[in-house]
Amino acid sequence: MSTPRRAYVIQLPGDWTAEQALATHDVLTEIAEAIWQHYEDPILDLLHGEQGPIEEQPDLFDFDDPIPF
Repeated sequence: MSTPRRAYVIQLPGDWTAEQALATHDVLTEIAEAIWQHYEDPILDLLHGEQGPIEEQPDLFDFDDPIPF
């Protein structure tokens, strides 16, 4: 299942203090880290699916070829 990307416009209060902005940043960072720790593998699976199949680079030399230096 693919989730469409949505553009969100977030209006921040203009009267926050630097401390309030930092506290909000810290909370959001903690939430993001907790989500990543719990859902890392499924998130990566989704991201790989959006980028299409990963093409591996073909071997440039046979395994038994002499090293050219």
